[in-house]
Amino acid sequence: MATLLMRFRAPMMSWGDHSRFTIRDSRREPTKSAVIGLLCAALGRPRWEPVNDLTALKMGVRIDKPGAIQCDYHTVMDGIKSGGGKGGTVISHRYYIADANYLVGLEGDRAKLADVDAALQAPCWQLYFGRKSFVPSWPIHIPEGLVATDLETALKGHDPPPGKLEYILEVPNSPDVRQDVPLDWQRRLFASRCVDTQFFPLEVT
Repeated sequence: MATLLMRFRAPMMSWGDHSRFTIRDSRREPTKSAVIGLLCAALGRPRWEPVNDLTALKMGVRIDKPGAIQCDYHTVMDGIKSGGGKGGTVISHRYYIADANYLVGLEGDRAKLADVDAALQAPCWQLYFGRKSFVPSWPIHIPEGLVATDLETALKGHDPPPGKLEYILEVPNSPDVRQDVPLDWQRRLFASRCVDTQFFPLEVT
């Protein structure tokens, strides 16, 4: 058992998980689908290849800086209507997180995590956080970030900033269910997982 730690830090990030039509939402922390997508880009894995080996990794997030929720107002032309006439203007609201900082951890087979760790140091394709324009402002790869410990211990023990921190950990059962485990990118099929939110340390003196 091992855990790979990664740093997600940028001026803007978007973590949508149930966006529909003209409202493009964002969660407050990275979704598993976004993290798996980033790993696929680093590994050079195209959309039609399976991701079972990556989704099997247990994921956790430590929110070092929560950032602020912002919204972009977009307008785009709809093209040509089905009847042949001119299309109209589509208005959309696209949310994102500004100035956030996360420590993301993946727990699983050490050999698989070592492959991911190597790919993050020399990614095959451009890495970004939810949108192609939302690029990292800090290296995602952490030197010595592959550690021989469980996910929770790794997240709580890696250089924590002062104060009470929020942790979102993947667990077997919980009332908090997320539909963000990618099954098929091309058909946009996702499975669910359970997460538990913790705060540590419990008391700050």
